[in-house]
Amino acid sequence: MRVLGDELPYARWLLLKLRDRRTDSPTFRYYMREAGRLLAIMSSAELEWTKESVTTPLGVQTEELNLAAPPLLVGVLGAALPLLEGFSEVYPQAPVGLVAARRLEDRDGVKVELYYRRLPRVHEGVAVVLDPMLATGRTLDRVISEVKSLGSGKVIVGSVIASKQGLSFILSRHPDVSIYTLAVDPELNTSFFIVPGLGDAGDRGLGVSPP
Repeated sequence: MRVLGDELPYARWLLLKLRDRRTDSPTFRYYMREAGRLLAIMSSAELEWTKESVTTPLGVQTEELNLAAPPLLVGVLGAALPLLEGFSEVYPQAPVGLVAARRLEDRDGVKVELYYRRLPRVHEGVAVVLDPMLATGRTLDRVISEVKSLGSGKVIVGSVIASKQGLSFILSRHPDVSIYTLAVDPELNTSFFIVPGLGDAGDRGLGVSPP
């Protein structure tokens, strides 16, 4: 697991913009896309690369790296859309999958129902699951299991903010998964939102609230 806010001042600056309640929806989407690009770049060592010969304008050959195969990018609707867009800008050839989930809250906690799934039938390479808020971890647990069922050899999780509780749950369920996040926040409130967090990433990114 890597917490980019512990390494890069730029990541903390993005968090400043995303956490601020005064940030309007278009600006929020912009910085969420920036977070997606940052996560894509910082997790690039997890992907499969090959050496490739290239000839420069000076007529000199040298070796650089090229993607062996683009990763499958899986976004959790709708909060992950701008994050997914940023990731796709770094890897424009990457196929995209979408999953929609709803949280069902009751006295026993949170359950997750997947009600939309648009994924390839088979994917044996690297897959990246993107969800800006890793709160309880229940949604990501379901989505990671779906992606693994495709045959993915490696799964990477990209989030903007994770809770300590959610991280512990995901790592206990999927110890083979690599997690990249900008920050780890200490707790969840009674509505299972990350505190201090950034509010509802879906509502803020889409600019609309549910009826």
